[in-house]
Amino acid sequence: MWLLRWVERLTAVALTVEGHSMEPTYHQGNRVWMSRLAYWWRTPRRGDVVVVRVPVHPHRLELKRIIGLPQETITWVGGQFQIQQQLLSEPYANIRPSPPGDEPHTMQLGQEQYLVAGDNRLHSDDSRLYGPVQRSALLGPILKDTL
Repeated sequence: MWLLRWVERLTAVALTVEGHSMEPTYHQGNRVWMSRLAYWWRTPRRGDVVVVRVPVHPHRLELKRIIGLPQETITWVGGQFQIQQQLLSEPYANIRPSPPGDEPHTMQLGQEQYLVAGDNRLHSDDSRLYGPVQRSALLGPILKDTL
């Protein structure tokens, strides 16, 4: 039994969701597992829910979804994302029309940059606010929410 717990701690970590930015996918108080090793053998993918080290507050960790990948042009318009001018289908997201005055915004991602966003778009501080995140800020993907 001690060996199994040691392997779990080495490869994954259990976290508790705080806040409402990932609703309806995850709710405050949900427990999730983050893989420590997944990105050692695969690159982050669009749609992955990840633990992110927030660029403007490096000691703060948040749960966000990867929307934009390196070298892409992303536009936020009317509450939705466009990738290379193609509307992104996001059945998991709580997308309501943008508040008045929310102008379209375009972001060109660099070689190691990702755009992350919460699923609850009107209640999420994310790349739309603090800009793209570096690959090194993506700590790992969420594996399951079964605790």
